[in-house]
Amino acid sequence: MDESGTQAANEVERVVAETIEDGLDDWVPLDWLITNTARVVPEDSDRFTGFFASVLGYLLREGLMVVGEIGNTGFEPWPPAAVEDTVDRVVRDCQAVNWTPRLGLYWLANTPEGDRRAG
Repeated sequence: MDESGTQAANEVERVVAETIEDGLDDWVPLDWLITNTARVVPEDSDRFTGFFASVLGYLLREGLMVVGEIGNTGFEPWPPAAVEDTVDRVVRDCQAVNWTPRLGLYWLANTPEGDRRAG
């Protein structure tokens, strides 16, 4: 991996670490993932969407978090789906609200592996 690839991997790891730490105490609104991502790559950057997708994909692929919604029973994870399909859906829906879901879209919950890595 070249230097820029190593830097990008380190940036992803940084956002992942912050997000799963947030998930130790409670479910994480998608807004927090967007905010954590924007601290590394600004939202107005042409890298933002791809970087956000990389972070979310990493969280899902590594089994650290799951995406879901808040329903009558609390956090309700989405049924299992391909990581790429889930990432595409989340990115598309975030773009539809100009990256400002205001707690209105989706939530993330740590898995036991996410708790272990964050702790």
